[in-house]
Amino acid sequence: MKNYFKFLLMFMGLISYSQQYQWTGASGNNDFFNELNWKHTATSEIPLENTINPGQIIEFELFITCEVIADDEINLGENGKINVINGQLNGHSVSGLGQVILGDSSYFNLNGSYPIGGGVTVIFESNTSWVRLNNIEPTTAYYYYHDSFYHDNQTLSYPENLRIDNYYHNGSVIRPNIVSKPLLKIFSDFNLNGEFGNISNSDLFIDESIPAYLNNDISSFILKRGHMVTFAENNDGTGNSKVFIASEEDIIVEELSNYLNNKISFIRVLPWNWVSKKGTAGDIQYMNNDWFYKWSNNGSSDLDREYAPMAWGKGAADDENDIEIIVDKYKSTHLLAFNEPDDCNGQSGQYGNMCVVDTSLTYYKNLLKSGLRMVSPACRQGAVFDWLNEFNSKAIEQNIRIDVIAVHWYDWASNPENSPNANPQDVFNRFVNYLESVHEMFGLPIWITEFNANRHRNEWVHRQFLQLALPFLEETNYIERYSFFPPTTQVANFFDSNDSFTQIGELYNEFMSTKSITETRYVSSSNLDSENYNFEQIECNPDDEFLSINSLELDEEIIIYPNPSSDYININTEEEIWKLQIIKMNGEKIDLSPSGNGIDISFLSKGIYILNFNNRIIKFVKN
Repeated sequence: MKNYFKFLLMFMGLISYSQQYQWTGASGNNDFFNELNWKHTATSEIPLENTINPGQIIEFELFITCEVIADDEINLGENGKINVINGQLNGHSVSGLGQVILGDSSYFNLNGSYPIGGGVTVIFESNTSWVRLNNIEPTTAYYYYHDSFYHDNQTLSYPENLRIDNYYHNGSVIRPNIVSKPLLKIFSDFNLNGEFGNISNSDLFIDESIPAYLNNDISSFILKRGHMVTFAENNDGTGNSKVFIASEEDIIVEELSNYLNNKISFIRVLPWNWVSKKGTAGDIQYMNNDWFYKWSNNGSSDLDREYAPMAWGKGAADDENDIEIIVDKYKSTHLLAFNEPDDCNGQSGQYGNMCVVDTSLTYYKNLLKSGLRMVSPACRQGAVFDWLNEFNSKAIEQNIRIDVIAVHWYDWASNPENSPNANPQDVFNRFVNYLESVHEMFGLPIWITEFNANRHRNEWVHRQFLQLALPFLEETNYIERYSFFPPTTQVANFFDSNDSFTQIGELYNEFMSTKSITETRYVSSSNLDSENYNFEQIECNPDDEFLSINSLELDEEIIIYPNPSSDYININTEEEIWKLQIIKMNGEKIDLSPSGNGIDISFLSKGIYILNFNNRIIKFVKN
């Protein structure tokens, strides 16, 4: 009884020591600033009215699960902390001197123009977390916030261990570039059962290197949001194969179809990069775009733009070194195949017999080893309907995947040499008809990697044509990306001789582009397979996600001392210690090696913790 009262006194002190509140959503809305949505982690009491207000300093610790919305400024005092645990906080901005701690599957999305105050520290505890700044471009995000992000008490540095990716036209996604939690979990049985393996990086996994001996033995999987995965039947990326993109929600496939079930011998997981449709043909700066290509594989992504590598011809696709070059590309998610291989007298088709379909297909097949999403060879305008059609048919026969169709269009079928002042509406109508015909033939997304109104047309025709074409390209679902290519005759350049925008350059620069892929979870169709998967919306219960202290039954017979403590605690027991584990308030578990009855807690931050001693639960405080 004496020990019981001693424990009770310590427990009461523990409650008064720290103010920690967990999210409940009990009011029926997702409002961060509604005190009725919170409860004390130890007493279940609701915070006092007006203690969680916009702009008002918060000096206690908050634990968030599921989805929470803060449509005004969050001000964290020196002792203020926000822990996100298997959930997301959609907010305006965070200021003050406190910390935002992001655990597994935790996402912090901010809309403000000044989203993160200079005194705020963001701590990533997992690689399955991010900070998304919806209105801050990557270069600006790096300039202002590059020293605000930490992992394991170390500042993260771009690009070594910090990623800053595009978030469409005007935003950025910041996340740790570390190997930590699994990005992909694979299972041997349906319904996420059986043997399982984890993949936590972007290496290629083939045959016996697939974790947990699951080569040709995968029936279900989980892909974490912000990533894509390529599965293939054969170890060179060929055979039955498919790309899944978990853009903004996890992809959970509980039953792979017969197309892939127990047939996977090739896996590559990559960080997804969110780009808009508008790009440039060539490494052209200042066009307000977030992707480009340059007819080669020797380019690099920068902070604000994703580089899409191209294997221009045979020389970029005929050996393993070519594959290594592509695999090593930072931020690249797609691979463009050959440039006009249909032309036996020019471009890539004039070299290495590449204008012969069988030759091109042999080298294209080699490119699938990259594990990227595959874009077809880009043919001359009319060759799409014969040369590329034959290429695609033979690819299907040999189980060689194409995910996207690339096209070039210059209105050559309209006798442009004799119509320099053509009606822009007529040019546009032919452009639309052409794209519709291509889509009808192949049924796949289209990238228009080169297009203009033809080099024989004047500037006015090009400009009026673009004014019609750009809205159409943005509104048409099957158009995934496009890049206007100014003609070689210099009549429709982006810049004048003084490097100032021309009217066409200004038009292209100022045109606001939209998402290239709009789905939050995307199952990519290909020439081999168009099967989709249905995903159910998973309901989130805060109490299920959060490790509630009240749900743990405290052991009243075991005493730890001193409590609180700043460095060591001791267990008052004569039992042999066979299990020793510290559990954080966010559910993270730290396994300890038993060594006597003393436990070093100096490495912990201040706060309330749970000690699991031989499956007996005791609370303690680190001060």
